[in-house]
Amino acid sequence: MSAPKSSPESSPPERPAIAGDVKVHRTCMRDPVRDTIVSRIIDGVYPPGTHLKELALAREFNVSQAPIREALRELEMLGLVESERYRGTRVRSIDLAELREAYELRLLLEDAAVRASAHWTDQDIALLQSELSAMRAADPKTAFDQHMQAVLRFHRHVVALSGNRLFLKAWESLAWGVRARIMAKQIGYVPGFVEMRSDIVEAMQQGDRERAARLLRRITERLLERLNEIHPPAS
Repeated sequence: MSAPKSSPESSPPERPAIAGDVKVHRTCMRDPVRDTIVSRIIDGVYPPGTHLKELALAREFNVSQAPIREALRELEMLGLVESERYRGTRVRSIDLAELREAYELRLLLEDAAVRASAHWTDQDIALLQSELSAMRAADPKTAFDQHMQAVLRFHRHVVALSGNRLFLKAWESLAWGVRARIMAKQIGYVPGFVEMRSDIVEAMQQGDRERAARLLRRITERLLERLNEIHPPAS
């Protein structure tokens, strides 16, 4: 005996598509496209001057040209590509001066965020300690992406705990998921930072803002020193 067919009344109505659905779907497609193109630029698969064709990329990723266009627009804002009318989009050389400036701004933002924090609760400390555990669990030599994600979450939490929304907005606008990968490609792995971040959490647990801010600044200063050793700034 065949199962009775459900009536229109008993079947849940199909939810109509809304504009927001299209935007979310396109964003979900844009992010992996953007990340793949970034990796290819950083790794030299797309050297400076490479012409990135929207249609060819859309076919490769099996998506429409809309998420490709959005990904390229985002990369242009980061200075990784440049677009010219009638000439299309080309890969730019990595701008190390801009990379230095971004890290100098990060130093100021994180320092100000720590000093602006009223206090840190046990829950705040536990959140940071969980990211330390994630860093230790992911060897940067074999699981770089997982390690870096934990690092960036740690620093984002530190800024967010200031309670200053503009600090956080400014920090996020610098797209650290991309810039940190560029820095790592330029200077390689620098050991000792997990221990320094552990000391930062200890200082925060003790309510010592000055020490926490000083240690946080030192991390960024060491990155910049390493970059300047390998790629001395133009005089």
